[in-house]
Amino acid sequence: MPLPEFIPPMLAKIGEPFDDPNWIFEIKWDGTRALAFVEGGDYRLLNRKANPQRERYPELAGLAGLPDGTVLDGEIAVLIDGRPSFHGMLRREQARGERRVALLAQSMPAVYVVFDLLWRAGESIVDWTLADRRAALRELMGELDTDLQSTVVFSDGVIGQGLAYFEQACAMELEGVVAKRLASRYLPGKRSDSWLKIKQSRTAYCAILGFLPDGERDLRSLVIGLESGGELVYAGRVGSGLDDVRRRALNDRLRAHVRPTPFISVPSQGGEEVIWVEPNVFCRVKFLEHTPDGQLRAPVFLDTVAE
Repeated sequence: MPLPEFIPPMLAKIGEPFDDPNWIFEIKWDGTRALAFVEGGDYRLLNRKANPQRERYPELAGLAGLPDGTVLDGEIAVLIDGRPSFHGMLRREQARGERRVALLAQSMPAVYVVFDLLWRAGESIVDWTLADRRAALRELMGELDTDLQSTVVFSDGVIGQGLAYFEQACAMELEGVVAKRLASRYLPGKRSDSWLKIKQSRTAYCAILGFLPDGERDLRSLVIGLESGGELVYAGRVGSGLDDVRRRALNDRLRAHVRPTPFISVPSQGGEEVIWVEPNVFCRVKFLEHTPDGQLRAPVFLDTVAE
């Protein structure tokens, strides 16, 4: 039977760490989701929006050697010092031009971390339980050529011990873990509570340097800074977590401290209007990690801090 042109990947909901013998816990690989379709001695590699990824990752060409009628689900990741690198992945994703792609494939190679098998030998197995699909996937991975084993790897995990596994992931400064119910079917395109992504987060206390206004009585997001090496430095912008009540309360407080220029050096905000303020209003922000340029990745506003 011919393979489908595309299968929308199953998605996970947000969850909290837990233990349960009916669940498996895997590392949350900080990369880009991709499905591999192998047939006729060739392969297609598509991201979650069905966009081709094959030319962007030429080092994964060995996928063509997998058995005909195979569909894999996994994550393309760049590993630095054995850990997935979000910033390395961004460089690969943004690379353009055959020469540039080839250079990065050598200096910053990607791996395809496979965690599910959707078709086997030309037949759909999405209605199998996760436990059975992973058993078939493990068998398939054990038959890979030696050369392919360095670029296509199995996403292993632990059964039951989710709390300890999450703590270990946090200690290794990984993004988090994904919990999956062993008895679950694969639900293409569905966000199911049978799959849960459990992310670690950090908290920072930030000074508000300015805000992007939304009319006279509201704001859209905050420009923030934090202490580094005894100095206040730019840390990015945050809008997530600001509900209507918080935004309006902050708008009133911040407009009482307006200044004509930013208190510290701040990169251009893309031509958007910013109202700068004295840095005497502080907030608490949760985030995933610091980016190489010192900004907070995926910041979420939590609350203000008493002056």
